[in-house]
Amino acid sequence: MMNPPHFDAVTPVYDALSRLVFGRRLEQAQTIWLPQIQDSASVLVLGGGTGALLGPLLDRQPGRLLFLEASRQMLARASLRLIREHLTGQVTFQHGTEQDLTPTDQFDVIILPFVLDVFTESTVRERMLPALLSALRPGGSLLITDFVRTDRRWQRTLLQVMIWFFRLTANIETRRLVNWQSLLSETRLSRAGQRPQVWGMVSAEWWR
Repeated sequence: MMNPPHFDAVTPVYDALSRLVFGRRLEQAQTIWLPQIQDSASVLVLGGGTGALLGPLLDRQPGRLLFLEASRQMLARASLRLIREHLTGQVTFQHGTEQDLTPTDQFDVIILPFVLDVFTESTVRERMLPALLSALRPGGSLLITDFVRTDRRWQRTLLQVMIWFFRLTANIETRRLVNWQSLLSETRLSRAGQRPQVWGMVSAEWWR
């Protein structure tokens, strides 16, 4: 079994690299479907990295917010962001993955910001989606922002370079971008909204 991804080594330069290549487009793409979150909703953010989503998300006044992140360095930066940006709201920061969720962990909304793209199809289908669907309440929403396959050569090249960079630095599983949209269509969820972002390289989607 392959060791899990570890982004600790790239944490100090992660945000700078993202903004160098994409500006703030990746951060903005993650906020597209946040207005669908009702006040006092129970929300899980899986793999939220350094917490760029925290400010816009806390503006929605969730009742419970669990920030679950596999990198301890990313988690530390996300928690410091609350202080640095004077954010208000109750957030539980927890080190771990979807496999650390318990049967009592139930959420109205689960947010996956650029998470599925680091895993293989088998991992997403057999491990991640079953765990996440078990934690999603009936009528709940899955908000996903992630890279998608594209026909443009320069975009395919850029995505492949990114995959190989993170294979070397963060030990990510995948060798090619997973078709996560197809995998989601195999579940009990249905897509309620979709908006292309970042020149069509990213899709921001709302599944229910």
